[in-house]
Amino acid sequence: MDEHIQADELKSWDNEAQALDDNVRHLVAISAMASANRTSSIASVARRRLDQLVQTSEQAVFIQQSREAILKMSCLMGTPKSINALTSLMSLVGSDSDLAQELAKVPALRSQENYSYNKMRARGQDLFDGIYGRHAVTVEGKLRGLYPDLAEVVMVDCYGRLLGETRYLDGRDTELCAIGSLVPQDVPSQLKSHCLGAARMGATEDMVQAALRLAKLICTKRP
Repeated sequence: MDEHIQADELKSWDNEAQALDDNVRHLVAISAMASANRTSSIASVARRRLDQLVQTSEQAVFIQQSREAILKMSCLMGTPKSINALTSLMSLVGSDSDLAQELAKVPALRSQENYSYNKMRARGQDLFDGIYGRHAVTVEGKLRGLYPDLAEVVMVDCYGRLLGETRYLDGRDTELCAIGSLVPQDVPSQLKSHCLGAARMGATEDMVQAALRLAKLICTKRP
């Protein structure tokens, strides 16, 4: 196990985030670690969850969920960190393993065949409105006032093409991962928005608080 991940640290994560199911707890942790640039530890965290899963098919679902979480969070933490996080995660999957063969069956979720600008914009708008609720028009207006292209990229590419893909990670769990990703960045306004967004997507207050506590534990420097 990675030297940065001690048994007592893992136990504290479990204790502080009991409101999250096992998969989501690990996904939030991976999102926070990627954002905090603790990418070398991601393989250890993922390995722990893989060891808890018996079936190769279950392991494949978890790896795919992890890949989706990291990819989705690229619009919050940046592409370089996502690449490093995915490199750490996929180091667990041997090229000839049963797990690799199972993952090879997963089709591309964002291929040219299933991309349409209008479809992505509509999907992004629906998710954006769901997350921001009655404030959606105001927030979108602020983005458009800063730079019209920013509002369009956020709506189409971030919310439509990235965050709006829900076959492996639904809106609620995506928002919980967003909390994990935002805590290390010290962006209180955006963090508050996505905490509220997680609730609007169906997360309970206990789940939101668990994600916050877990991400803060990961960001805490240990002696």
